[in-house]
Amino acid sequence: MLYRFALATFVGLLMGCAGLPAEQAAGTPARRIAAESLVSVQANGVSLGAAVALEGPGCDGVALVTNAHVLRQAGEAVELRRGDGGAAVPGRVMAISPRMDLAVLCAPAGFVAPAAVAGSVPARGAPVWAVGPQGLGRAVAQGHVFRPGARMQGFGSGFTAHMGALMGFSGGPVVDRSGRLVGLTTALAAPGTAPVMAALTGMDMEGFWDGARREVFILAAPVIEEELRRIAPGARLAMATAGPR
Repeated sequence: MLYRFALATFVGLLMGCAGLPAEQAAGTPARRIAAESLVSVQANGVSLGAAVALEGPGCDGVALVTNAHVLRQAGEAVELRRGDGGAAVPGRVMAISPRMDLAVLCAPAGFVAPAAVAGSVPARGAPVWAVGPQGLGRAVAQGHVFRPGARMQGFGSGFTAHMGALMGFSGGPVVDRSGRLVGLTTALAAPGTAPVMAALTGMDMEGFWDGARREVFILAAPVIEEELRRIAPGARLAMATAGPR
């Protein structure tokens, strides 16, 4: 009983102190993407993951990319909420990749702005920042690239980083020091007991306690761009050609 009380108190403090993703990302290279391009993917008001906006509508509104497994958890009734708060809007599935853990959603026109995207995977040791949805108690994690080239069966190709990204960050953007999108937080390279702990507590407690040591797999932006040509030709990433915005 004492453990459960302490856990409930800890969780309550985290949730009470947590701000919106855009607020938590202030002062980091992820500030712009969190405020303008990030979306929390929700079902019944609960965040199940995140998504990030693309350049060009690709549908009758604005297109966003996320992980396919986020949509499997959400079911048919998907709601989208901006990283700076505001009312939720309905989301519609545009395409799901049969080759990797990637899906494309449609949101109303003007709901979010497209993110600038880096044209290559960052080098080993390069700093990266991950942004997740609201409602997890923490929405930003910073780390460093560990394996620039990595592939996970069923998830796709990308790279890994050591960072405290929580399990609920799935589908959320990972940016480089210039704030450009380099990929989507997709999976834990070695989950260990984290999924069991999350099922028991309702939160990724292991990520809060010792998350900076975990290896996170990130689906790379160039791989996403290539797959979009196959599954959603009208949607594309805004590949950056200029300096930081």
